[in-house]
Amino acid sequence: MNKVLLRPLFRNAYLKKSEEKLDVKKFNVGGFSKVEKRNLLLTPITSALLQARKMPGEGELGALARAFGKGIQGLPQTQLAIREIEQKEKAAQTAKFASSKKVLDQDTGNIIFKPEEEIQTVMSETKPDQPRYVPTVDDATRQPKSVWDTVEQTEVFVDPNQILTTKLEDGSPRYVPVGKSDSLVKAYEVIGGVQSDTPKFVTKKQVIENPDSYIPVEGNIEMMLKMGDAQRAKKQRSDADASMIAARNVAVIIKELEKDIAKRGAFTGAAGDTVLSITGLTGFIDSFVSSQREQDPAKFRDEKRQVDDAIRQLTDPENPNYNARITRFLNAPETQAAKTSVIDLAYSIAKAREPGGRFSVPDIELALESVGESSNKATFLAGLKRVGQQITDNALFEYETVYDITRDQIPNKFKSIVEDYSYFSGVPLEGDTDSPDDLDF
Repeated sequence: MNKVLLRPLFRNAYLKKSEEKLDVKKFNVGGFSKVEKRNLLLTPITSALLQARKMPGEGELGALARAFGKGIQGLPQTQLAIREIEQKEKAAQTAKFASSKKVLDQDTGNIIFKPEEEIQTVMSETKPDQPRYVPTVDDATRQPKSVWDTVEQTEVFVDPNQILTTKLEDGSPRYVPVGKSDSLVKAYEVIGGVQSDTPKFVTKKQVIENPDSYIPVEGNIEMMLKMGDAQRAKKQRSDADASMIAARNVAVIIKELEKDIAKRGAFTGAAGDTVLSITGLTGFIDSFVSSQREQDPAKFRDEKRQVDDAIRQLTDPENPNYNARITRFLNAPETQAAKTSVIDLAYSIAKAREPGGRFSVPDIELALESVGESSNKATFLAGLKRVGQQITDNALFEYETVYDITRDQIPNKFKSIVEDYSYFSGVPLEGDTDSPDDLDF
């Protein structure tokens, strides 16, 4: 008999015993409930009973037992399937939470959790050039950090999360991280309320502890701290190299100028030979200035603009930086013929003092004073020799400080600057004579 067991028979034989309905609910997120697991495990048995057939000569109970046994055979596979699904769900949940990080939402100022994908891709609406979410510090591992308080103008220690969340009225951060306090910075020293003309190397710690005694080259202390230590060290090395190259060029100019005066001085007066020597040097200076123009035209234009602006300030009676003596020198008849050369030479000297192109009025004033102290050739040459000594000494000192080497470790490409410094300092070199005309270039 191939008669299919009817549903009433199934209910009477099995389900009536439990008096519960086989209702498989929608899976819960995060795993199966006990009822869901039970219903899933009963599914093979239910299926077998619904498809059971009574064999010839077999009683109804026998057919039921045979179908029930066949349904039980599928239980291990069902259990394994449930376990595999639960393990995958658990792994997915673990990965989901593991990839979430605690971040600061720059648009709202709140600290929240966000997945790595959003942290890497979502940009701020209030700061379009910055990511919306920035990493913050875990409460379990955070330690107070040394920062510069832009309101109190002093160094303080604060919770790392405060660095990210505390803002000023204009939206800028109140706290600026200090970084390595022993790293070198370049700053102008303030003595008796007067700023020095030439910057020197000091540590960040010195500037932070004495904010009224130093003016960082980068600007105020906040700007100084915002530049990373590695970035600053790289720039310092670049500036030190540029300073050495500029010092070498200025040393050549001064030596060539000495040679010009030695050759032409017999034919002119004191003022005339000075002007003539500078005029005769025009081609050489112009060649040097032109090389700067070719290397980086945009930067050169900016540097020359700064020089021209500084000279305008020095020669404008209405300007607080007006210098009557320099104005008289530049307007003097004996200077007019060589005015362009004088200004170009001043540019070369200022370039050596400030290789980064950060020319100021004092830089140009000092350079012009070096060139135009006197129309007397002896005084003129003595002044330029002193400038040569200062420039080469400053360049060597900066190079030694930045690269942490001694003078005898200066690389061969800059050895000539060591010799130039010795020459300008009056230290005799092997084969030297006292006559500028005997200088060997």
